[in-house]
Amino acid sequence: MNAIDFCDTNFQDHHWEEWLASGVDREIITLNVKSLEGTTPYEYLIYSPKISRRNDGRLRDRDLKKYCHIEHGGWWCSGIDPLDEYNLMMWGCFKPDKPRRDPSKESKYIKYEHPYKEPTRAFFLQVSNAAWTLVSRYSGIEVKSEDWKHPWGFWYWVWRKNVPIVIVEGAKKAACLLTAGYAAIAIPGVNAGYRTPKDEDGNIIGKPFLVPDLKHFATPYRRVTICFDHDKKPETVQRVRTAIKRMGKLLAVEG
Repeated sequence: MNAIDFCDTNFQDHHWEEWLASGVDREIITLNVKSLEGTTPYEYLIYSPKISRRNDGRLRDRDLKKYCHIEHGGWWCSGIDPLDEYNLMMWGCFKPDKPRRDPSKESKYIKYEHPYKEPTRAFFLQVSNAAWTLVSRYSGIEVKSEDWKHPWGFWYWVWRKNVPIVIVEGAKKAACLLTAGYAAIAIPGVNAGYRTPKDEDGNIIGKPFLVPDLKHFATPYRRVTICFDHDKKPETVQRVRTAIKRMGKLLAVEG
């Protein structure tokens, strides 16, 4: 049977195949990902009260021009919010079919869009029962009947039972690892696990601190693995090493 035969009605065929090609479980895809097109992506990306609007409520022309590419469509991915009783998280990422150019790097495009003027979060993707069972088996931590029945689900079980976690860059990588039986949390960039306070001029005015999403899971005696892509570019290697060192130190302090 063709893979497209399994495609949910929320998906464009090429979006569905992209996720399947990454080795992600079909149920995990349908739980966390959907195709968006037309003006719908604005509802997912342009909701922050910090965004400047005209008196009639319309976006400023500069922002309309900046984001008009999202109307060509793309896929959206989001998970649940462990800081809001494990309800669905409003924040997520959008991969446009026709990305815009990076204004700071003329030859590059911005692959993923996140809600404009909103702090970045972490991805806690919803999982299938099969994936949950696999995580339980590999971690050696039992899922009891009350865990299956608890309304807060998988990630509450991960938090409460101190299940080992893996931190990765990118929601699709987390989905792939969840499919394979690892409790993977995704951040949108290697430096997105912590924040460094800065003033309006960009000067550092405080010490780095973990983002609240990761701090919530930085509990005593939990094993945390940071797993980022390997890159051959020396400057990228150094940047990733620095990010791992900083985040690892902050996780150790909290846990």
